[in-house]
Amino acid sequence: MTTTLNGWDVEAMTQAVTMVKERPEAGLLTWRGRSIWDGGFGLDVRTREIEQLRSDHPPQLLGKNTGPAAIETVLAALGGCMTGAFAVQATARGVRIDSLTVDLECTIDLNGFFGIQPIRPGLRDVTLSFRVASDADEETLQEILDAAQSLSPVFDTVTKPVAVAATLQKES
Repeated sequence: MTTTLNGWDVEAMTQAVTMVKERPEAGLLTWRGRSIWDGGFGLDVRTREIEQLRSDHPPQLLGKNTGPAAIETVLAALGGCMTGAFAVQATARGVRIDSLTVDLECTIDLNGFFGIQPIRPGLRDVTLSFRVASDADEETLQEILDAAQSLSPVFDTVTKPVAVAATLQKES
């Protein structure tokens, strides 16, 4: 009989973890994406040749508001990864979650983006607010959150330096 907790097959999860423990190379995954610009801030983002998301900016930032801004996409990725990491860590500990909502907020300074001042144009003051309904005590939920922060790939990516290389290929 399959045991599920928080929407996961517990046995399948345990088998996946065991496989990566026994064969670390099985844990290496390559992710690919492509952004295709079509004017202004408008672009289509694809992964594995499937259109995933329309990106744009609101009119206040000279966009046409046909999709979320890139910063909103980063927040959505962070929220999605942290929510999933929290849920999987709860499941690994046998903790049932009845509901889980994560609200995210950040600021950016357009003085940096427009090159007006030599300041960082990226995210600052990012906050994640977790609201969890569970029969677990607050200390256990905090332990789960701490584990989610230390194990979430997106949290790690946005909180620590990562090597990024940009290359250029001129097309005719």
